[in-house]
Amino acid sequence: MGKLIIPVPAAVRKALAACANENGVAAGVHPGLVLDKFAPSLDESGDWRGLSERVQKPVIDQVVALSVDSPPGLQFDELVRRWERLTDLPNAIVVTGVTDGPLTLHLARASALENAGICLHPIYGFTYLPGSGLKGLAHAYACEVWFPGQSNKPVAWQTICRVFGVAPSGWLSDLAKRLGVPPPPDSVAGSAVFHDGWPRKWPKLTVDILNSHHIKYYANGEAPGDWEDPVPVYFLSVQSGVPFRFVLSPRRDDVGSDDLKLAADWLSGGLTVLGCGAKTATGYGYFTTDRNVLTTSTGPAEFALELATPAFLAGAMQEAEDCNLRPATLRGLLRWWWRTMHAGFVDVATLRRMEAAIWGDTKRGGTVRIRLSPVTTAEPIPYARTDIISRNHLPRPQASKTSQGLTYHSYGMDDHPRPRRFFVKPGTKWSLVITAQAGVFSGSTDKKLPVELPAQLLLEQATAALELLCHFGGCGAKSRKGFGSFVDQSDFDLGRIKLSATEFRTHCLSGSVEFQASLAQSASLEQLLGPVEVPSNGTNYWLVLDQLAAAAQEFAKTYRHRREKKALGLPRDLRNGETGEFHPGRHVKNRHASPVLYHVARDAGGKLLARVIGFPATELPNLADSSAILGQLLNHLTNTLGGRFEVNVANKPAAALSAP
Repeated sequence: MGKLIIPVPAAVRKALAACANENGVAAGVHPGLVLDKFAPSLDESGDWRGLSERVQKPVIDQVVALSVDSPPGLQFDELVRRWERLTDLPNAIVVTGVTDGPLTLHLARASALENAGICLHPIYGFTYLPGSGLKGLAHAYACEVWFPGQSNKPVAWQTICRVFGVAPSGWLSDLAKRLGVPPPPDSVAGSAVFHDGWPRKWPKLTVDILNSHHIKYYANGEAPGDWEDPVPVYFLSVQSGVPFRFVLSPRRDDVGSDDLKLAADWLSGGLTVLGCGAKTATGYGYFTTDRNVLTTSTGPAEFALELATPAFLAGAMQEAEDCNLRPATLRGLLRWWWRTMHAGFVDVATLRRMEAAIWGDTKRGGTVRIRLSPVTTAEPIPYARTDIISRNHLPRPQASKTSQGLTYHSYGMDDHPRPRRFFVKPGTKWSLVITAQAGVFSGSTDKKLPVELPAQLLLEQATAALELLCHFGGCGAKSRKGFGSFVDQSDFDLGRIKLSATEFRTHCLSGSVEFQASLAQSASLEQLLGPVEVPSNGTNYWLVLDQLAAAAQEFAKTYRHRREKKALGLPRDLRNGETGEFHPGRHVKNRHASPVLYHVARDAGGKLLARVIGFPATELPNLADSSAILGQLLNHLTNTLGGRFEVNVANKPAAALSAP
């Protein structure tokens, strides 16, 4: 494999060699130059294998390292003061906002990297928000949120055209037709000027990640099974808590103050309701501002998320600073649970089109947006398993060659040579806001007209997915083992959720459809086994997780050295002396997520209970055999878990909750 080089003339590469590190990335220079010009993206030998992985992450790491603080010699605070004096214009309005989550923008800007750019100031190298983009955001809010609530539509439309200006445009004419107002007037400049939005403190960049677990489903139309290896995509973002300053000024002396106030309200609304930049439907780009704004009429639905058990959360770096629940992670979980509502009722192609109508795809954005905000601080705690076992007096296994239950289900979270993972403790809370706008379900052919989908119908689908996640699932690593369990949303009703799914399918397909097991190539609610629910009569989550895992391990030992045990998930080490038969489906190579989902919930009195379900897997090795072994496991848990809880968990003092 050859050496990576920067795609600039040889003479320039030679001049850069003095300040390049071992990866060929220029060190100590403007982060924008590293991102756009000095990123090695060619192999001198012509070897293109794995080039994206070899280039993207190291370059992003370098840009992040350069953005930790302002460059030497740049007095950023003084620079901001000069900028504020420059934009302190007569009759101007200042809007201040703070990022209320991650922010990224201009991912597709021209650079040597693929969908990993970010908008950096061309001179100073910090992230800023261009005035052109802010004007577009305010215009979108004015048309999509403010305008529908106005009683006098023609006057409201004239106001929008006056503030933003118009130019001959087929798009604008089509928009006017859609809104039911007269065509826009002749070309005229807008009355409000939108200046660039600058940060008021240096905005440190971070390595962010999207981790698709079903790349072949989205790219090739294959079934969204749990056998694929996740494909990480790295990009740059600014984290929450960064203050920005936005300035709007009148274009002319005769511009009325009402126009500018409206423009400021629309901008604030866009920042607060629609989000700024890229990946806004995934929770990026939202701000908290100093102005009250009008919210959408299609929501929002507000929820409180609270952890019932420790959650191994992480971003791209798996360090303490990115141990938090990310909106992209939550959205991916919601998509997975949404598919369980419809798998088996439609084929994969139809399932993809239904999913795109709600959550979006590569061709269009989602109609459902989520906004995730911390309510309590997510304090990262290093996972010291042996210390937790000792301090919480977890009962030692009686059988020889048996792992501690907590060790069995948290394998890999602190095992050498892997770095120790961090977790956030139960009681950590977030606020989740879900909004939706009307969408369409595209027909399977061009001749079949798209079906319009009301916003409320789409919102109900997202809400149902959230209820399933909080009732049966969890977030973070080992979430199928009970870690990262959320507290239930109120009034969970599986029958109501299934009815909501039926209504959505009926609306999309203009008629009801029957469930067909042959179509259920991924987890389906129609095939769900359980739930098994066993109260612990205790509050110590470490004890509950430990005994839940010990019971699961006890069942697995009944299949000691037998290949049939692979039906509980792969990879799985059977040690020496394997016996039995196991022939997985054609998609399964060496990986398949566990078809058993362990969850720890909290009852009305604050006591913990175990809730376990199974999704028979069509390729572990087939539906019948998978159903059989999962049924045996659930029966085992039903018969043994209560006794374990009564002896080891019930009425244990709350002081045992202590963590390192």
